[in-house]
Amino acid sequence: MRTFIAVEVPDSAKDRIAQLINHLNTTGTDIKWVEPDNIHVTLKFLGNIGTDQPAVIRDGLSAALDSAGAFDLKLGRIGAFPDMNRPRVFWVSIVEGRDELVAMQQRIEAELHARGFVREERPFSPHLTIGRVRSPRGLTKLTDLIGDMAFETEPFAVKRAAVVKSDLKPDGPLYTVIDHVELE
Repeated sequence: MRTFIAVEVPDSAKDRIAQLINHLNTTGTDIKWVEPDNIHVTLKFLGNIGTDQPAVIRDGLSAALDSAGAFDLKLGRIGAFPDMNRPRVFWVSIVEGRDELVAMQQRIEAELHARGFVREERPFSPHLTIGRVRSPRGLTKLTDLIGDMAFETEPFAVKRAAVVKSDLKPDGPLYTVIDHVELE
């Protein structure tokens, strides 16, 4: 079962991102845009896990978030990996609540590593993926548009971390929350 740990995004923020994607899509670029219902912040990708591991994940997640309180996130600024000159993945950044999110991710990483999961070597870069480049067609037009636009959401509360199962389907991934841990 392919899984990851994520912060879910409320419908109000998904709606703003859907509007953003619709606007960006007018450039005619060859981008595979993320379905708004699938928008989330990945805290840790776990990959394929065994049937005994959900309980271990819950234990680690509970320990990591034992004294963690809810906090607000606000989304804004559009960017790309590796950068806007050579975009492969487009994303929306976290402009408020970033430090709290990074601290939460680091606690989760440490607790799951202590329980046998591989530690992520790359530094955590909090973001929400909104699209993946399929070909360079129209990218200059898109990056010019992004450079000229402002984007942000209203702040929203992060009240839990979710364990999400990812089923890869021909028309895109299907995400199902299989467990979650509430923040205080």
